[in-house]
Amino acid sequence: MGDTQGNYSGKMNKTLGPASAEVLLRLSAKGKKVFSIADAQAVTETSYRATAILLSQMARKGWLVRLAPGKYLVVPLEAGLESLPLADRYVIAREVLDPLPYYVSHYSAMELHQMTTQPVNTVYVTVPRQRASRTIAGVEYRFVYANPRAFWGWEPIWATDQEQVQVSDLEKTLLDCAARPHLCGGLGELAKGLWLRKGDLDESRLVAYAQRLDHKAASKRIGFLLETYALGRPATIAALQALVNSRYALLDPTLPDEGPYRARWRLRVNLDPEELKAIVWT
Repeated sequence: MGDTQGNYSGKMNKTLGPASAEVLLRLSAKGKKVFSIADAQAVTETSYRATAILLSQMARKGWLVRLAPGKYLVVPLEAGLESLPLADRYVIAREVLDPLPYYVSHYSAMELHQMTTQPVNTVYVTVPRQRASRTIAGVEYRFVYANPRAFWGWEPIWATDQEQVQVSDLEKTLLDCAARPHLCGGLGELAKGLWLRKGDLDESRLVAYAQRLDHKAASKRIGFLLETYALGRPATIAALQALVNSRYALLDPTLPDEGPYRARWRLRVNLDPEELKAIVWT
C-alpha cells in the first residue's frame, strides 16, 4: 500500500504543485470524490478564499470538474474521466441537483434495480422543475420533468459503499418507463426488466401506483406485458383493465405506427407478442 501511495503521489507531483497534490491525496484518503470548498479547506488549513482560488486553478487544469458553485468532482488520476465508475455518476447527479428534490429514474433506475443487462450511458433523473440536460465528465445527465401528480414513489438505494441516492422503486420504475418508453430503450427493454424482476413485483403496490398515476397508456402497456408473459393475478389484470379508456395508444411509441389493434387493452400492437416472448425466453 505504501509503495502504491508513493507512486501515486510521485505521478501527481510531476504535474501538480505540492499544495494541489496534497489536496487530492488527502481527499482520496477520505474517500471524497465529490467535495465542497469547506471540505478542501479542512485539508489545506488555509483561508476559504485561498482554498477556493486553488480549487478553481485545479479545475482549469483539468484535475477537478466543477459541478455546482462551491462543489467539485475529483477527476480519476489513472485513466481520466472515462474511468469514472458508473455508480459515482448517480452521486454526482444528487450533488448537482442539491437541494432540489430528485430521483434516479427510467433507464438508470432499471440499471440500479438490475433490470437490464445493457450498459446505460446516460443518467436519467426525474425532477419537479424544468432543468436543462448537461454533460459532466463526459457523461450526459438528462433531467426529466415530472409534475407533482407524478413526482413520488422513490426509495434510498446504496449507489456506492458510502453513498445513497434516491431511486424510483421497482413498481414506479415500471410505470415511469411504460409512460415514456423512449427513456428506457423501448418497450422491449422494459419487458426484459419486468421479466428479470418478476419474482419481486408487489402487485398490490403496482395497482395502487397505476391508479394514483392515472396514466392510461402506461397502465395498458403494463397490463399487456403481464398478460403476454402469463404474469399477474386475475385481480391485478382486472384492476389494470379498469383503467383502460377508449382511446388507442401505441404499444411501443418508439416504433412505427403500424400493426393490429388489440381492443382488450386499446393498444395498437406494433411489437409482435411472439417477439416479446422471444426477448425474455431465449
